[in-house]
Amino acid sequence: MPHDALWWKKEKDAVRCLLCPHRCLMTENETGLCGLRQNTAGRLITHAYNRVAALHIDPIEKKPLYHFLPGTRTLSLGTHGCNLRCLHCQNAGISQTVPSGGGQLLTPHQLVDLALKNNCPSISYTYNEPVVFYELMYNTAKLAREAGLKNILVSSGFINPNPLRQLLPLLDAANIDLKCFRSETYRNLCGAELAVVKQTLKTLLKAGVWLEITTLLIPGQNDNASEINDMCRWLAQNGFTETPLHFSRFFPAHRLSHLSPTPLSMIRTALSLAHQNGLRFVYPGNVPPSFYQIN
Repeated sequence: MPHDALWWKKEKDAVRCLLCPHRCLMTENETGLCGLRQNTAGRLITHAYNRVAALHIDPIEKKPLYHFLPGTRTLSLGTHGCNLRCLHCQNAGISQTVPSGGGQLLTPHQLVDLALKNNCPSISYTYNEPVVFYELMYNTAKLAREAGLKNILVSSGFINPNPLRQLLPLLDAANIDLKCFRSETYRNLCGAELAVVKQTLKTLLKAGVWLEITTLLIPGQNDNASEINDMCRWLAQNGFTETPLHFSRFFPAHRLSHLSPTPLSMIRTALSLAHQNGLRFVYPGNVPPSFYQIN
């Protein structure tokens, strides 16, 4: 159901959303790019609040977080909508759709109660892009903190600085998708800006939020060894040598269903380049058990 949104301002007969760098300008009844935030009678409202499209109890390693509360389970939730348009989206069924009466109506209080009843020491805001359900995430995170639970953000990191700063005191851990390391590819692949994501990473690191990074290696898109090396060098030069980095294997999905899965040789190359640049904790993702066999 509609709920007042945060982070917006009036501009003549329109409202401008200030949550993410798209800064959508909406006239009466118009929605932003995310499909969730709407100008209603001169106010910005969100259609994501209380309507949960995905709710599961996951191993925390699935986020993936390997160095934060290992071996525990986390209550994971997401809504419809996204502020990105990733060609390779793994959750397009919810992220590229808008609420239409589906999902579960759950309040922040109910979500925290579910985590406690299921002995989950943390709540993860994940699946689609948590930035677009900021109000639900923020209010749930406040209650979770009061109840002694940890808050985990699994995000693309495409958020404006002020909303991120407001959220920081409530965050305990985050996994950020660093989708590639070329600005043009970033725009073409998902409609976001590399510079914004790099700043989000720096902000989280400086704030002391436990941080892990995931890069999905997509054939022909971001799997160039030179690009991967540049990314690893930038991470090393900017204080991320102790930050776990996950290189995940791509499988055909959404608008890139015509591509082949990432060759295992490319995953091995990426791991080697990361180690060569001084990154200490580097992991493969979505690989078969045979990947770990010593030849």
